Amino acid sequence: MRCRVGTATPDARRLSLRLDPAPPSAITQIGTDGGLLTEPIRHDHLELAPAQRFDVLVDFSHYAPGTGVTLINDFGTTAMGQVMRFVVGDGRSQNFKVPDRLSTIPVLRTADAIVTRKFDFRAGDVNDHDGWLISQAPFSPDSIAAHIRLDTTEIWQLNADFHHPVHIHLSPFQVLARGSGGPGPFDAGWKDTIDLRPGEQAKILIHFDGYPGKYVFHCHNLEHEDMAMMANLVVT
Repeated sequence: MRCRVGTATPDARRLSLRLDPAPPSAITQIGTDGGLLTEPIRHDHLELAPAQRFDVLVDFSHYAPGTGVTLINDFGTTAMGQVMRFVVGDGRSQNFKVPDRLSTIPVLRTADAIVTRKFDFRAGDVNDHDGWLISQAPFSPDSIAAHIRLDTTEIWQLNADFHHPVHIHLSPFQVLARGSGGPGPFDAGWKDTIDLRPGEQAKILIHFDGYPGKYVFHCHNLEHEDMAMMANLVVT
């Protein structure tokens, strides 16, 4: 049976998080999957999929003491739309200021990429059974989708039919483009997971360093991962 995952499926749930009432100042993102950003980014909401992480700061000092503030998931229904409740105390403000500069991140360059690889994340038939495939192939421990040289940079083009949060082991990456545009509003910094939307094409830059060996990349929707949407890469 093919499982078509939507936003309501518990183990493939996506979140669109905002505060109600909205804060006088925006939610400040300072980190992502791979650590600190170079500089803070302000958002009025956050969108994330399974395996993605954000580090954020929220300034509650502009709310009046006693104000109830609810963290809302706009992708949720009924009780799943309400995630967390805060009650603002009457403590003294610490007058904290987020630094304008958080970290230094080297920018990967397309000119340094030695190859471009394309991977399709799509539903398909495997031995007359429905499954979730990467480039029309189910997972096999003995099959290698990419042979990669250590300390090299590659461009990966990722194509999707449904929502697929693609997680790549070993090396973090930087998002180069979504469709004909640049990175999305939540793509900054070092990433290890990118949420592909239905029918979307994205390009990422990966520098493979650290350790040689055999690693996997896969969709982080649990049903898709369990139904063979995974592949091996080998770094030598």
